[in-house]
Amino acid sequence: MSTFETRTLGVGPVLQATPLARAVVAAIEDENEQVVVHDEGAYLRVAVPRVCRLSRAAVETEAGHAVEFPGDLEGIMSSFAGLICLTEHGAVWWLATEPAPEPPGGGNVNL
Repeated sequence: MSTFETRTLGVGPVLQATPLARAVVAAIEDENEQVVVHDEGAYLRVAVPRVCRLSRAAVETEAGHAVEFPGDLEGIMSSFAGLICLTEHGAVWWLATEPAPEPPGGGNVNL
């Protein structure tokens, strides 16, 4: 895995350290490359270069139960880096300098 500058290029959520957060982190690791996770004890800071994608289906697989999006994610996400689009299908974070990616479930990002 190559390294990247997480402060300038890293995007993603900051999550309260809960069992659901650990499932979210595992899903992000499955769906993205070069994921960096800083475990700060009370919270987990996730950084992915430029674009971070997360599907509800992947979180449900990792958690072993149904998850309500975006509500359950919003409940554990204290903060995030980058711009964000949340849908009932998932979430995507991206750098403001990058073009808006396709949101989870398709369509366009409305800024």
